[in-house]
Amino acid sequence: MRLHSITLTDYKGITESTVEFGPGVTVVEGPNEIGKSSIHQAITQLREDKASSRKASVKDTQPVGSDVGPQVELHLSTGGYEVRYSKRWLKQPFTELRILAPVPEQLSGDEAHERFLSLLDETVDVDLLDALDVAQGRSLAQASLAEIKALHGALNASGEVPADHDAFLDRVEGEYLKFFTAKGKETGELKKLAEELPAAEERHRTLDERSRDMDALVERHARAADRLETVRDQLTAAVTEREEAEEAAKAVSGLKAELDRAAEAAESAKREEERAAEAHDRRSRLIAETTFADAAVKEAAASRETVIQTERDQDAAFARAQQDLDARQAELETARTEAKAASASLAHARARREVSELRRRLASIREQEGRVADARATIGSITVTAKDVDHLGGLVTEVRIAEKAKTAAAAHIIARRLGDTDVRIDGTALSDDTDAEFAVVKDTSIVIDSVVDITVRPGQSPAELDRAVDRARSELDAELERLGVDSLDHARERAEVRTNAEALLAEANSTLRALIGDDDRDRLDAALSRAEQLIVEAGEPAGSDVGSETEEVAEADEVDATTIDELEARVDTTTAAVDSAQDAVDKARAALERTRTDRDEARVASVRAQAQHEQAMTTWTNLSARLAADRDAHSDEALKDAHADAREQTQKREGEVETARARYEAADPETLEMRLQNALQLLDSKQQEQETGRQEVDRLSALIDDRAAEGIYDRLKAAEETLDSQRSRLARLRRQAEAIRLLRETVLAHKEEAQRQYVAPFKEQIERLGRVIFGQGLSVEISEDLEIVSRTLDGRTVSFESLSGGTKEQLALIGRLAVATLVDESSGAPVILDDAFGFADEKRLSALNVILGNVGRNAQVILLTCQPDRFARLGGARTVSLG
Repeated sequence: MRLHSITLTDYKGITESTVEFGPGVTVVEGPNEIGKSSIHQAITQLREDKASSRKASVKDTQPVGSDVGPQVELHLSTGGYEVRYSKRWLKQPFTELRILAPVPEQLSGDEAHERFLSLLDETVDVDLLDALDVAQGRSLAQASLAEIKALHGALNASGEVPADHDAFLDRVEGEYLKFFTAKGKETGELKKLAEELPAAEERHRTLDERSRDMDALVERHARAADRLETVRDQLTAAVTEREEAEEAAKAVSGLKAELDRAAEAAESAKREEERAAEAHDRRSRLIAETTFADAAVKEAAASRETVIQTERDQDAAFARAQQDLDARQAELETARTEAKAASASLAHARARREVSELRRRLASIREQEGRVADARATIGSITVTAKDVDHLGGLVTEVRIAEKAKTAAAAHIIARRLGDTDVRIDGTALSDDTDAEFAVVKDTSIVIDSVVDITVRPGQSPAELDRAVDRARSELDAELERLGVDSLDHARERAEVRTNAEALLAEANSTLRALIGDDDRDRLDAALSRAEQLIVEAGEPAGSDVGSETEEVAEADEVDATTIDELEARVDTTTAAVDSAQDAVDKARAALERTRTDRDEARVASVRAQAQHEQAMTTWTNLSARLAADRDAHSDEALKDAHADAREQTQKREGEVETARARYEAADPETLEMRLQNALQLLDSKQQEQETGRQEVDRLSALIDDRAAEGIYDRLKAAEETLDSQRSRLARLRRQAEAIRLLRETVLAHKEEAQRQYVAPFKEQIERLGRVIFGQGLSVEISEDLEIVSRTLDGRTVSFESLSGGTKEQLALIGRLAVATLVDESSGAPVILDDAFGFADEKRLSALNVILGNVGRNAQVILLTCQPDRFARLGGARTVSLG
């Protein structure tokens, strides 16, 4: 559909006006109340209201004070038709439709009205007409695009809209909810069977286990009866074996008694031999020990004399070392006294210098602390920050923008003085030959001296613009009151004072940190006190610090320059002397300790030698007395003969033992004993086995009788049948559930993919046009209803409703322009924008001009505006001026 021209006659304030529309972008411009919005209203009224209508909206189009009928004629092409359609309302109403092509045709009255509507239904989507028609004040709202069939056809190449599957999906969803919850968990009969199956399986498993236990009990009873019969036979054989072993054991016990008697006699002879041997050996050892003790007495006497002489030599050496150490210690004390005096003098000089430096440093610190306190007081008294100023500046800018937007929408007075008579507009005198422009946002007075006084009253401005001005001013006043300032300049002055104080505070704190360094403020005062105390303790009068700081600094500098170096050199010299004396003392003390050790060792050796000599004499005396006494009782030869006789007797008794052992071992007593013990154990174990086997057979018989009374096998068969039935029903339901789940997932996936492909061209076109304004980082999210849900810019996503008014207006209009470019030209409709882009700044207006110029190459765009400068950069546009 393309509009070629429109003629308005006696329509509101328009007596007669014709506007020609170009095929691309047409800008219809003129001041407020010139009739731009009337063109927009007339196009809509021509289509919707019959000539006979007397609605209030139709009556409002009649010129005030004129008894005429408003009339509109529209020349357009739609589909393959070119028509001229005209109507007049209220006075002598008529409706005429002239079809110029493809076949000429003329109609009138309601027939013409109905024929025109049928042509529109045949050739253009009426919903598309409404969506691309933006009346004044509706630019922030998104168009309703969900029902536009022409757009559906453009977005879906197959002509099938994804929403056509909703009825089928509802049926699938209903079947799915019979088996699963919305979260995918089992429900209904499927859940009930799934919950009952484990109990049935447990009952079957329990009965099956009890059945298998019954079979096992029967088998165990048979095996236990067989084992009991076998044990009874083994018990009879064990009794016979025990009796035979007991008879053999009695026969060997006599041989064992004979062997024991022979062994006892041999043991007695062995003990006699050992006593004789021990007496002989003891006599030999005593003789050897006596001889050795005599030699030890002689050796100890010689060693004692040598050690006594060594002790005398060491005593003399120790006395000499003690005298040398005393001399060296006296020298050390003298050197220490001199070093202590030098160190005290150096410490006193350094303390005086430290006092001067600390006083200088603390004076600077106190000065900076005063600056910090003053700066903090200033900062504490001023709450306005640079951030507050920026925020306040933004609010002032918002007020200016809102006022400019209101001013831009208001009527303007452009005046030039032509003669000498004074002309004043709102108290402002006009200058010669210069145009002056005034926006009528309130009652405006025009005074021509001695001629006329005119008051121009503004019309009703858009409520949204008034609210925007009020809201911006309210926010600005609230922020001024919060900050306690009168204006932005006042706030900026206060913030500058605070900023200067903050800079001063930062500088003073930085200087303080540099002055204090790694030290602590309190420790510096303490260090000064200690240094002053050190001077007092060194002997300087307590009142010596009452002099001026200048004198103290000069005196400290003099000490630094002349005294400290000399004192440090003296300290070094005396310290070296102390170290040298200390080294000599250490060496003398080490020598003394060595001689002391040698002397002590000599004394110990002397005592030890004397003790060894005395011990050796005592040992020799005792051994000689013992040997003489033993020989008086038994001679050496008698002890030797007694030992030989005892050894001969022992050999005889050992021969008798070997003979008795040979007879005993020949009877194999160990084997006989083992056979007897085994026979006894075997008899005992078989008796226990017989009793245990009998008890086991009785117990198993009782268990079998109890289980047989329960009817285990019949109950197991019934449980198997129930379990098989439940498993079969559950498997059938699960197959049905999985089938409906798969069908649902497949349909949803198909719907999601179809919806993505369906929305993708519209989304891509919006992003292609939008990136001209917002940049390459733009992306949008589109709903199923083809509405913009959110905008993402450089990774930051904001919902459409949370965007600023300007951004919402621009995105809403870009959405309409995207529709105009997507819909086929033969079934498209013109985009009509009445006073749009009122929220766009200069940069975005320039970008919107580029977008409109691009859209105008493929679609018809009609712009109605009172500010033609908004579209000064729109390439290829046709401009029509009214008035």
